[in-house]
Amino acid sequence: MANGKPGDDPLLDIVKHGLAVFGDPCDALILEASKLCSRRELYEWWERSSLWQGAETPVVQAAAEQFLAELRKRAMDGGWELPD
Repeated sequence: MANGKPGDDPLLDIVKHGLAVFGDPCDALILEASKLCSRRELYEWWERSSLWQGAETPVVQAAAEQFLAELRKRAMDGGWELPD
């Protein structure tokens, strides 16, 4: 069972521990997305996308780009100011 330490959970490794998991740009996309949503929403996306099953980097990147675009749109529609 995972205990939240480095190496236990790839998503926590990126978001909490700052470790490289998929490399850039994937890790950077996931980290940016984590700043625009709750941890619960991030994990729901992760589970829904089946990325925890060891997806290849291009699949992770495509999923992260799409999720981040959705989060950015939601933020803009909600009147948030986003950095360039």
